[in-house]
Parts: sequence; C-alpha cells; structure tokens
Amino acid sequence: MSPRGQRHGVAAEVERQLAVSRTRCRSDTARPAVALTLGQWRTVETILRTEIGQWHQGRGINPERVDTGFMVLAAVRYSLGRPCHAASLCTGWLRTHWAALREGDRDEILADIERHLAEAGGADDEADRAAWIAFVSWTRAGQDGAEAPLAPLAGYRLGILARAPRTYAAGDAQIQALHNRGLVAPTGSVDAEGRREWAITKAGRTALERQP
Repeated sequence: MSPRGQRHGVAAEVERQLAVSRTRCRSDTARPAVALTLGQWRTVETILRTEIGQWHQGRGINPERVDTGFMVLAAVRYSLGRPCHAASLCTGWLRTHWAALREGDRDEILADIERHLAEAGGADDEADRAAWIAFVSWTRAGQDGAEAPLAPLAGYRLGILARAPRTYAAGDAQIQALHNRGLVAPTGSVDAEGRREWAITKAGRTALERQP
C-alpha cells in the first residue's frame, strides 16, 4: 500500500474508534483509547513529524531558503561598528542559531566579521570589539572540536554521506549529534515518509580525512 493509502487507512481507523468511544463515554473528562498496530503508530508518527516540519518551515527560521542567509548577513553587517550592545545581541543570536545556518552563510558571516575587525582596528568600542572577537574564537573552537576523534559509528555515517546525501528519520540520535558538531547539514529535502535528507559539510570531510 502506498504511503498516502496508509495514512488514509490509519485516519479512518482512528476516527472509527473515536466515534465508538464518544457513544460510550458520558463524561467530558474521559479519555478515549485508540488501539493501533505498531505499523499504524509508525504511520501516525510520520504524519506528525511531517506536519511539525511544515509548521517549522512556515513559521520558524528555515536556513535552506536563500533569503534567510541574506537577512542574517544583512543584520550582521548592520551590527558591525554599531554601539549600544549591538555586537553582544547579534553574536548571542548567532550562537543560538549557528548550527542551523548553511555552511556558505556561516563562512560569509565570519569573513565579514574578520574583515571588519582587521579594518576597524581600535576604532570600535572595546566591549563591542571583544564580543566579535569572542564570537569568532567560539566558532573556531567549535571547528577545532569537530576535529576530535570520531566514534566508529559516527565515522561510518560520515563515510556514507561523503559518497552522497542520504535520508534519515527525524529522531536519529547519531545524525543529530553530527549536526550539533557541524559535520552534517540538512539539504532541505524531505521524503514522503517525513525523513530529512542530510549531506556532509566541509568540516565533516575534514574530520573524516583526519581519522586514523
């Protein structure tokens, strides 16, 4: 059965059981039980993940959109050289969302910050300059951390992704751990079952090359 047919089947079964429960329950506080097979629950889980992903892309920050990187870079350029805590506010936001930004956008942001630091010299406010320098050091430390020895499974996953992007379930702990280290990144593609496609990053290839 196709994924679409499975979803319709599960939805019909859930509605049938809820209808039966409503006729039997006389209290508004009662919680109707729905009995599904493991396969049906997996279908429900896939539907929920897909819906959550669509909600996030529609209302949250979607790093796969080209205009996302443009807007973040514009905000960074506006903040460079601005007084009144612009540097600390901007770098605080960047630290929170850094892993979600595309690798090319991260490289461009760092290049702009380093260019500004080199050109401004001591013209910046001392606290603002320190905030930018601390942020650059933080990103470099993160890249250095990515060079730490990889666990066998992590190295195996990176080796697979080095050949071509692949899809993984949303709850894959190993992929999420690699993503947190900046070694892999989502391509923005999601298959019919709600699995995201992942690709190895430049930092990931470097880490893989340094494995014994």
